[in-house]
Amino acid sequence: MVSWRSVVMSLLDRIKVCNNGTEHSAYLPFQVGDARVGWIHREFSSAIKPFKNVFLVESDAIRLSDQLHDYKSRSAAVDTVLRALDDDDWFSGWRNEAYPVGTGFYKKPLLEMERTAVPRFGVSGYGVHINGFVRKGDDLHMWIARRADDKPTYPGMLDNFVAGGQPVGLGLIENVIKESAEEAAVPIEISRTAKPVGAISYQHEEDNCLKPDTMFVFDMELPSDFVPSNTDGELSEFRLLPAREVMAITADTADFKFNCAAVNIDFFIRHGILGPEDPDYIEIQRGLHR
Repeated sequence: MVSWRSVVMSLLDRIKVCNNGTEHSAYLPFQVGDARVGWIHREFSSAIKPFKNVFLVESDAIRLSDQLHDYKSRSAAVDTVLRALDDDDWFSGWRNEAYPVGTGFYKKPLLEMERTAVPRFGVSGYGVHINGFVRKGDDLHMWIARRADDKPTYPGMLDNFVAGGQPVGLGLIENVIKESAEEAAVPIEISRTAKPVGAISYQHEEDNCLKPDTMFVFDMELPSDFVPSNTDGELSEFRLLPAREVMAITADTADFKFNCAAVNIDFFIRHGILGPEDPDYIEIQRGLHR
């Protein structure tokens, strides 16, 4: 039996993993005009330096060429470079999915970029994460997923019920419906009931990449007789577990993908499973919104 104190301390460790990207000295700002849109590791800067007609690598920043005046020309020029870098194995699995690049989710993007390249450029990424849960009397049960062993990122790790990146040209609710159908075969009449419950942000560093990401979180209460099934090959299984058991797995293991653990913790707090009587409660809360 895991004590309350050891669970909270372990959950706090999960939050700290999400927010391990605090040191910027190894990175150069990625600029489009006067706007900083990302962070590029100095090691990676050597790979893009030859593409002088697109990127200007300077001592204090990496700038997109001023000759690229608009969204379309910037996106096309960057895409040509990214495809060349992909041939040199700088990225982990081309997705053919464009992400917006700009200064904020609600700001007009300056260009778009292939999803798999976003971490290398330290560009803010956005996604939707859905908690699928079932009420059994007074207890909550959560559907959790396991990522397929052949996924290019975090293969075999545990995941939230449904999660996906936020691509160009799709609204948040539209994306919730799309991802729910693809990942868990959720009928549209159920996925439309998903409720937005907040956003989680963090800055994670891994493999010389900074990820200043934001996850829009949704709760989806599911019928007790609904059983999800994956349709796009990205997940290998689903399990329905008591929420307190999910909390123990989150606390005691590193089985969940790092940002999915944060989504779990947010769920535990909002549903009163993790409460304010612990002195680390505020720090955990604060760590969910960096």
